[in-house]
Amino acid sequence: MSNEDRSNNNASPDATNKWFQADAFMHIVNSITVMILAGLCCLVTALPLVIVMFAVNDLAYWPLYFAAAALSSPSVAALYAMFRDHPALLARGSRVRVKRMLEAARGGADDAAGAVSGISGATGAFPPDWIAGLYVRQDVSVAMFRPYFRAYARLFPRALAVGATFALIGFAFVYNILLFSQFPWGICVSAPLAVCLALMFAAFSIAMVLVVEYPKARYRSVLKNSAILCIRRPYILLITVVAIVAYGYGLFHWALLMMVFGTGVLWYLIWGASRWQAQRLFAQMAAESGDPRIIEMYEVVPAAAGSTGVGSFLSGTTDWRQ
Repeated sequence: MSNEDRSNNNASPDATNKWFQADAFMHIVNSITVMILAGLCCLVTALPLVIVMFAVNDLAYWPLYFAAAALSSPSVAALYAMFRDHPALLARGSRVRVKRMLEAARGGADDAAGAVSGISGATGAFPPDWIAGLYVRQDVSVAMFRPYFRAYARLFPRALAVGATFALIGFAFVYNILLFSQFPWGICVSAPLAVCLALMFAAFSIAMVLVVEYPKARYRSVLKNSAILCIRRPYILLITVVAIVAYGYGLFHWALLMMVFGTGVLWYLIWGASRWQAQRLFAQMAAESGDPRIIEMYEVVPAAAGSTGVGSFLSGTTDWRQ
């Protein structure tokens, strides 16, 4: 049914309902397709970790897993970029952000045309250069490979540096856990270290969200703010732990099926939890920018500008601009 038919007041209710049902069905199919393709792309770019998992397959060589994870960390950043902007996966808040960015792009094109014709009135670039633009074109339905690898190349250096840092920290945690577990009283130290290891993974995921969102973020600011944000809602770790345990169980019993159909779903759940934790920083940054478009884009409530608590420890916009 065409747009004219849908907007026609004389269209029958049955025809309208059928169109909405078909549209909802196609949206579900597109979302599932995108999730499968996202998982496949992630597996390709995380090939070092996949090789270690299947070729070594021995936890006694656990340092190799951390080295492979460090090399594979840009795959997570590229995946998060797809989750952030892909039309098949957009939530309400994402649609508002995309709408404002597209409106600004059209306005910028009009301003450029006006400048050529001698008419002034440029409104300035939006979003500003300290906020990432769209990684995925909005006129696609299920396109994944080209935008994914484009985002992978763009985010590779920063994501690799951050991922290598967290891999080194994780190596230190596991080494100390194994060291102290040899003593009778070691459980008193190993248990807190295990909790810190879980929090470190949450911080890594949040850091990847920040790398995707803020292309000019300073390395130290990414690490500092991800460490703060990961303890803001510690109960969100339950979602991550349950998802990883379920994925690991499926990987142990149906390795190929779980890798193809479950990888994208797993990282989508982790991304959603991490972005929710990072929302406090997004609100802080938007409030400090003073731009009503950015404030609307991140759905900031008026009280966010003068709020206290965790927000007082977060770095302002000056830490994210260079």
